[in-house]
Amino acid sequence: MKNTKSGTAKDVFERMKKEGCRQITFHYNPKTNLKLIWALDSIPEKRDKSGKLTSEVSASGGTRFAHVDADVALDDALKLARAMTRKANILGVKEGGSKAVALANQKKNKSFLQSIGDFIQIHKGLFKTAIDLGFVMKDAKQISSRTDYIDSLSHVAKSLGSTGENTAEGMIYGFQAICKEILNKPISDCTVAIQGLGAVGFPLAKRLIKLGCEVIGADVVKLNCEKAKKIGVRIVPTNKILFQKVDILSPCALGAIINNKTIPKLKCKIIAGGANNPLENEFDGEKSLLKRKIVYVPDFVLNCGGFLQALVEKEGGTVKEARKRCNIVGKRLKQVILKSRKNNITLLEAATKLFDR
Repeated sequence: MKNTKSGTAKDVFERMKKEGCRQITFHYNPKTNLKLIWALDSIPEKRDKSGKLTSEVSASGGTRFAHVDADVALDDALKLARAMTRKANILGVKEGGSKAVALANQKKNKSFLQSIGDFIQIHKGLFKTAIDLGFVMKDAKQISSRTDYIDSLSHVAKSLGSTGENTAEGMIYGFQAICKEILNKPISDCTVAIQGLGAVGFPLAKRLIKLGCEVIGADVVKLNCEKAKKIGVRIVPTNKILFQKVDILSPCALGAIINNKTIPKLKCKIIAGGANNPLENEFDGEKSLLKRKIVYVPDFVLNCGGFLQALVEKEGGTVKEARKRCNIVGKRLKQVILKSRKNNITLLEAATKLFDR
């Protein structure tokens, strides 16, 4: 008898074929009601002399607590996993790209968080992760109590802590390249609007202000706004931050906020953010921006400093080393700009040609 229901296995495979995704795992824990989607975009094939895949094969990417709609969570996981593949290629490491999204359909408690750790642990190192959007370090402590494969933990010896600072550090190198190569003016003369003043947005604002930039910011969390105001950020309502007249708009919160509704109202010259996948529709969105003479700087190039820190931690390196190595962001962005000009293509097209698998 033919299955006429929607959402069949055939549909999932078609989606995977379209996205080029290697694996999608739907995980449910009936004891804690954990519903989690893990997307594995790529697997680096490390083989021994006999041709067998070695136990060193791993895929890296964060685990976030977001969305109540499973279809939205799946879309997010797929896009984020692809971004991790690209970042691995940018950094020149043999790591697969992946992402996990735990549905935010309930309050977090100890048993719920520990069941996320159980999920990570059963993959025995194929999935190496860090906490992402929706989780805080207190949550990470519970998750990590059940798994050996989570890093960037402030409470663990030899851990380098949250990756937000390193993401922001790398972005500064990227902003300096943007100012020199695209805006043709020093970074100190730039105005920047930051959407989201949390783990990435706040340290980014701190660095920009130190360099002499005028910084405008917004966040849904009042405490984040108060902290930012104290260091000199001009706070505006969250519904107005995207539409400030600035040199650079830097989305540092959720993705997909640059879309058909917001693009016509933008007043920036450049979009360069710490958030993953800020364009709702990647290439179509970039074309719409270019019609308005707004340049989009690919997020996966600009914000790969966080992933870099996780790699430095795995190598036994220090925070100082992680910060120092962030200059790769500026170097890679200059490569993208050069390829764009040489081939008369957009920055996004140039970046994908250079760093897609």
